[in-house]
Amino acid sequence: MTASLTLDAIACHRGGRMLFENLSLSLAAGEAAVLRGSNGAGKSSLLRLVAGLLRPAAGAVRSEGRIALADDALALDAELPLKRALNFWAGIDGGKVEGALDAMTLAPLADVPVRMLSTGQRKRATLARVIASGAGVWLLDEPANGLDVAALDGLGQAMASHRAAGGIV
Repeated sequence: MTASLTLDAIACHRGGRMLFENLSLSLAAGEAAVLRGSNGAGKSSLLRLVAGLLRPAAGAVRSEGRIALADDALALDAELPLKRALNFWAGIDGGKVEGALDAMTLAPLADVPVRMLSTGQRKRATLARVIASGAGVWLLDEPANGLDVAALDGLGQAMASHRAAGGIV
């Protein structure tokens, strides 16, 4: 897997105010970054900007490899069984879905409609969607919210594996 991410002097203007400006960052294959800041500081906006869902007010975002975002949007068809809903994001590679279900301990729920999942299961399904996507760059917005200790361990292992394979988190 080949992945890289470069933010070059980017700025984000939202809701009539400047959230941040002149922000630069470079991540190569296998690297990770953690965003910290108070509520409303622009962490989620930065991730949405990197994902291409927002345009920077200034600067440029360059990346190599596909990007997958896990935020509070489930982005799975609620009427489908979980495994079928994840297949949309994995394309033709069903092995990715099996691996993602295993990584997030969701295999026993593969045939359960997405709408029937609990809050924690939905969060794990969102993370499984990112894992199944095969994207080189994972953008995880508050990934620990709603996860129990076992799920946090699974997420940590998935991130470590992704980085070891040359991905970015």
